[in-house]
Amino acid sequence: MKPLPQTAPDGEFGRRLRHWRRESDIKQARLADILGVTQATVSRWEKGMQRPAPVQLDLIDQMMTRKRNFRLDQAIKRLVIHSNQRVHLIEDRSHRLLCASQAREHEWQRDCSDLLGTSLWRFATPEIAVAEKSLHDLGWHEDQTDHLTFETSRRDGAPMRIVDSYILWERFFLSDGTAVRLTTGFDHAPHTI
Repeated sequence: MKPLPQTAPDGEFGRRLRHWRRESDIKQARLADILGVTQATVSRWEKGMQRPAPVQLDLIDQMMTRKRNFRLDQAIKRLVIHSNQRVHLIEDRSHRLLCASQAREHEWQRDCSDLLGTSLWRFATPEIAVAEKSLHDLGWHEDQTDHLTFETSRRDGAPMRIVDSYILWERFFLSDGTAVRLTTGFDHAPHTI
């Protein structure tokens, strides 16, 4: 594998990047996660000490010029939190919890604030693990399908209570390009999706 070509530092680019990131309310660590670099690398870019590789520059340019609707992201979060259904929103690949409804908190028998930003994967039932493995064949990450419904087993005890008999996963994107998964639990198979 050939190393990426070094690019000259650019203080003006760093200032524009910092300004855009702050206006967009994106933390350095979040931007680093999206671009596949460390938070320290984003910091060096903003300080003009280093310049992103061409592929990263292209992604940053797309993000900075794309019309973004952060209000929509906040509306989605509000709808999830105030939903009467057992629903939660996670980052699609990392399974990190972004928010959950009170009905979901009641099911889990815990306040979700201690779970925010952490992966829920460790709580997966065997059926959830099988469904996750099937996503590749369904073209989930290539946008060939955006929802999946499957049956799962219930669990009353540790590590986390799960009362859903059926789960619906729906994939979409937040305004910063993050793929997320809305997870909704049902007692009976949903009739329409």
